[in-house]
Amino acid sequence: MMQNKLQRTFACSAGRTNFKMSVTAKNFYRRPLPETCVEFSSELGKKLFTEALLQGSANIYFKLASQFRTQDEPAYCGLSTLVMVLNALEVDPEKVWKAPWRFYHESMLDCCVPLENIKKSGINLQQFSCLATCNRLRSSVSYGETTPEFLKKFRASLVNSVKSDDQVLVASYDRSVLGQTGTGHFSPLAAYHADSDQVLIMDVARFKYPPHWVKLETLQKALCSVDISTKKPRGFVELELRKGTRPLIMYGLKAYVNVNDSDFATSVISWNEFLLCDPLENEEEEFQLCCRKFGQCFAPHALCCTQKTFDADQKNSCIECSNEHSDACKLICAEIRRTRFAEVFSSSAVAALLVAWPFKHGYSERSDRIGDLTEKYKKEFSAETINEMDQLTTQIRTLICCSKPPVIINVNKTETTNNKCSKNKIGETCACSNDVHL
Repeated sequence: MMQNKLQRTFACSAGRTNFKMSVTAKNFYRRPLPETCVEFSSELGKKLFTEALLQGSANIYFKLASQFRTQDEPAYCGLSTLVMVLNALEVDPEKVWKAPWRFYHESMLDCCVPLENIKKSGINLQQFSCLATCNRLRSSVSYGETTPEFLKKFRASLVNSVKSDDQVLVASYDRSVLGQTGTGHFSPLAAYHADSDQVLIMDVARFKYPPHWVKLETLQKALCSVDISTKKPRGFVELELRKGTRPLIMYGLKAYVNVNDSDFATSVISWNEFLLCDPLENEEEEFQLCCRKFGQCFAPHALCCTQKTFDADQKNSCIECSNEHSDACKLICAEIRRTRFAEVFSSSAVAALLVAWPFKHGYSERSDRIGDLTEKYKKEFSAETINEMDQLTTQIRTLICCSKPPVIINVNKTETTNNKCSKNKIGETCACSNDVHL
C-alpha cells in the first residue's frame, strides 16, 4: 500500500542535532559497528576485557553492568545513562518508583528540564550535570580539548574511575567521529585496556550498537565536537555519590520553565539590569525594593513541594516512607521563613530562590549587598537547608546558562563603579526603581 513518506525526526540528546529517518521506507535491526570499534562480545573484545580485569581496570564494570539500561526514547541517552549511574552507585531517590520500591527511572529526572522537552531535544552536558547534582551526585565537568594535556587528564580520570567501585565517568561525544551514525550521545565508560589504550563504552542505545571498545585518542576527538545548543565542546563528567545528602526535595523551578522559552531569560536580564542600578540611600527601602523586584521577575517560576504532583504509587506509600522526608521539608521551610526575605514574599519558594541565587561578587554594589545577606543566612542554616540551597543554586545556574535567548550580561568588569544600567543618565539618579511594582 502506498503511503506518504512521513518523516519523523529523532533528536540525539547530547548535541540536539536532528537527523531524519523515514518511518515508511525501512526498518532497522541494529547497526554494524565501524572499524574504529571492537565489539565487546567478539573474541578480541573478550581478550581486551579479560586483560583489563586482571589489571584492575574494570572494577566499575560490574556495578554498571548490573544496571545496564536501554534508553526508552531516541533522545533519552542522557537520562538513561544517568539512571544507570544512579542505580549502579546505589543512590536512594527518596521517592517511590512503583510501590513499594524506591528506584530511579527516567520519569523521575525532571528537576532541570521538562521531560517533554527532553523527548524532543534531549539534554546537553550542563543539563546532565545539573540533573546529577540535584540527585545527590558530585559532578565535575571537563570540556573536550584537542591538546595532549587534555588526553592525559582524560586518561587519568578514566583510570581512577574504572579502578574504583564508587566513581563513574560518563562521556558526551559525537558518534560521527567514531564512524557511527548519529551525532551527540551520552554513555558511561566501564573499563580501560592500558596496552592498547582503549576504553569500553557501555552504549545505552543497545537497539543500535552493542557495548564496544574504542581508542581513547579517537574518543577524545569525539569529545571536542561542538554542541550547537551551548556553542561549547562536549566532554566528560566525573560522578560520585555525595554521602549524607538528599535530592532536591522542597524548592525548585517549575517544570514548565522551558529552556527554549524566552520568559525566564528575559526575567534574568531584567534582574541583572536592576542589580546594576544605584542602590537607594535608605537601607530598608533598598531591601524592600530589591525583594519586590526579584518577586516581580521570578515569582511565576518558583516551586515548593506542596505544588508538586505525585502519582498513585507515591501517594499509597506516603505513610510508609515519607516521615523523614516530611520532617526535612518542614525544617527547610522553617529556616527559610525565618529570613527577612520571607517577610516580604507571600511564598517561601520565592524567598528560597533569592537565597540560592548565584550572585557574583563584584558585579555591582547592589548585588554585593544582597549577596552578602544571603551568605549570612546560609551560615546559620542546618545541613539539610544548606544542601537544598546548594542544589537549587545549581539548578538556577543551569537554566540561566541554557535559557534562550542567551543571557548576555558583562560580568567581567574592570571598573565596577563605572558600570551603570541602560536607564542611568550621567549625573542623574537611576530611574529603574520606577519599573518595580510596589
